[in-house]
Amino acid sequence: MKNKKNQLIAYFFLTALIVLNSCLYMGYKISFAGYWSDRILFLTWLLATLLLVINFWKKLWTKIYFWLLVAGFVLTVLPMGLPFFAILLSTTGSGRLKHFDLKNNYRLQVVNYGVLGRPRLQLVADGILFDKIKLETSDEIELNDSTWFDIRKAESAKLIKETDTNITVKYFFEKDSVQAVHQLKIE
Repeated sequence: MKNKKNQLIAYFFLTALIVLNSCLYMGYKISFAGYWSDRILFLTWLLATLLLVINFWKKLWTKIYFWLLVAGFVLTVLPMGLPFFAILLSTTGSGRLKHFDLKNNYRLQVVNYGVLGRPRLQLVADGILFDKIKLETSDEIELNDSTWFDIRKAESAKLIKETDTNITVKYFFEKDSVQAVHQLKIE
């Protein structure tokens, strides 16, 4: 009996962490430190949900909870699977197309967490407990009137200059034969 009570406490703690992480991300563009920490948290919660349903299956509230989860899953697949693919791409890491580690605790990453959306460039400030998205913009750089570069096709990136309001990054394309400098205005 005590083991089942501890399992419930651990499950509610994991659920509270996921809700906290979601609220912080949607409200303040903050998530737990590291790219994979959110994904590991979600996959741990998914495994804990499976164990919870198996261990408490004889209880009525478990059956109701299970069928609510199944209905939620089915409802995410119905509208062309868009919410389902967003969850799948964000939790497996498949939505991150490219990433560059810059000095001074910054990283650039090109992400696409939806099947219909355009890839987005995110500038993330790495922290000890939380990471903050400082900037989110299109992943295209306009070099001149007729030339555009997709950052997701860059081979490497280097931090050139950092001020309180701007970060200048140099991208290297096609084995260093093409370069582009991009100035990002941060919040």
